[in-house]
Amino acid sequence: MAQARPQRYRGFVLTTAGLQKLQQRIQQLEAQTRLRQSARTIAERVQLNAPNGIHPITVRKILSGAHGVDKRSIQLVFQVLQLQLQVEDYAHAGLCHAASSIKRQDWREAVHDFNLCGFVDELAQLQRAITAEDCRLVQVLGMAGVGKTTLASLLATAIQPEFEFVIWKSLQHAPNIQTVLSGILQLTQLTELPAQTEELMTLLIEQLQNHRCLLVLDHFDSVLGGQQYAGYYRQGYEAYRQLLQVVAAAPHQSCLVITSREQPRVVTTGTARFMHSLPLRGLPTADCQQMLGQHQLIGTASERQELIERYQGNPLILKTVVGCIQQYFNSCIADYLQALNFAPLLFGDLRDLLSQQFERLSPLEQALGHRLALYQAPVSVSQFRRDTQSFISQQHLLEGLDSLSRRLFLYQQEDNLTLDPMISAYVNDLVRQDKPACKPKLEVVLTNPTVA
Repeated sequence: MAQARPQRYRGFVLTTAGLQKLQQRIQQLEAQTRLRQSARTIAERVQLNAPNGIHPITVRKILSGAHGVDKRSIQLVFQVLQLQLQVEDYAHAGLCHAASSIKRQDWREAVHDFNLCGFVDELAQLQRAITAEDCRLVQVLGMAGVGKTTLASLLATAIQPEFEFVIWKSLQHAPNIQTVLSGILQLTQLTELPAQTEELMTLLIEQLQNHRCLLVLDHFDSVLGGQQYAGYYRQGYEAYRQLLQVVAAAPHQSCLVITSREQPRVVTTGTARFMHSLPLRGLPTADCQQMLGQHQLIGTASERQELIERYQGNPLILKTVVGCIQQYFNSCIADYLQALNFAPLLFGDLRDLLSQQFERLSPLEQALGHRLALYQAPVSVSQFRRDTQSFISQQHLLEGLDSLSRRLFLYQQEDNLTLDPMISAYVNDLVRQDKPACKPKLEVVLTNPTVA
């Protein structure tokens, strides 16, 4: 008896991205040829290229996205339409249907800025951490304007075919944790929910175990306290720390991604291998050059490079500065850079952005920031310790530096420390304006350090 041929797995469908790509190509061909590209027409074209061909019914299934087919059939349709099939174009039917269901995703609070170029390496690193290393908690960290939300949005879009549920929640207005947990659980089709936080967390973990879920909590720093050491939680929001710890510790097949201006405090004992933190310092130089190239600025490559270095590749700050150059310097980069030799030009939105971040610091951190801003070059930790040892204990010094590092305000290379250039410019501008209230003296602060 002849051996039966193995059945091909018919469980693949096109993702939303793949279906859009296919439909756009069909529309292009119909406009070019003035012929309708029906399922039968496409099947006949496949027959000319592949001996076995495919049935028009199979093509209809592919175009509808409602029924699973074998991967080979999808490849043949893409080939005959001169399209390249990418991994994000198709997925297992069960996962894709769940991800594309209106009841099983919530992107209403997401912010999409796909005009931002760059972060290719960072995106690949995060994808690898989630899909290959099975990280349960991923933290995207960085100062305001560096592109955390955009990167998280690009990440969620890229990997959504692998998840049954994709849910994005913004914490910008600091909602209580019961509201956030209830909203997530309702989207996973649970209706009768308890009011107690502990029971809500238990239900969430059960859902993360039973389904493959991708959760994003944007602006996580909104539930963290200001004017104290970095990473501690606002009064009444301590349960968010428990949430991060439970998600990292409990075994499940899902992932929670957070974006934050500072690194939250989380107990990592035994869970470090399931956590991944990515500090963003700014766009790479080539990406910044590409972004600047989108605007009609007058300047040499070296002048553009100097502009990028002054603002550490922060895309939001660069966009703000570009607007200033266009409006007040006739789009000439050289004139703007020359003006910077006389003043830091911290204007409008840029000043407000830096002020908000600096005012979140504890009194000790502000004092250390003023002290570090005095150095014209990187200073070694040992030198900084000697310069401050007469009025600061080693414990307070290390705690303050650690907190500044959690906010990504410090650049550390081997044994050298450098305050973020923009923060340093802001601090020195306060000194230049002679604002005593904004210039805490380290000696005074440390007589009674009131920090968390």
